[in-house]
Amino acid sequence: MHAQAYMPILAAAAAEIAVGMLWYSDHLFGPMWKKSGGKPANSKDFNTKLAMHAVVSVLMATALYIAISIFQKTQTAVYAQEGFGRVFSFFLEDGIKTNNSLICSMKTAGFLWLGFVVPPKAMCTIWGSHNWTKFMIGASGKLVGMLAMAAAIASLS
Repeated sequence: MHAQAYMPILAAAAAEIAVGMLWYSDHLFGPMWKKSGGKPANSKDFNTKLAMHAVVSVLMATALYIAISIFQKTQTAVYAQEGFGRVFSFFLEDGIKTNNSLICSMKTAGFLWLGFVVPPKAMCTIWGSHNWTKFMIGASGKLVGMLAMAAAIASLS
């Protein structure tokens, strides 16, 4: 990976962490999340959990950066309008027409969220008897975080 990729990835990871801190704060959904069974991090292990979260955010931002890069680099290719080709072209059409990498980045983040975040969270809720309120708060918070990462990547790439 080129050195120029590190800045968008680090900015995207920071954006995701900032969204999470705000999302679960007392100003937004923190009280509802706690009421539905969410437990806040203890002060003694907060720094450790924050460091682990930072590592995970960098990994997720890296994967999103790679996905966005692949989608953007393949915009000029011609795809068959069959099956997955139609789904794939949905992510590229607006970006090709308007030459806007932000639109493609946001659509890519939404696609990855729908395919890789929602299903595991839903399975934990369904099979683990977790709370649907916590699922909605967590899944929507992750979507906003991924959109913030996509915006950071698009603006710095």
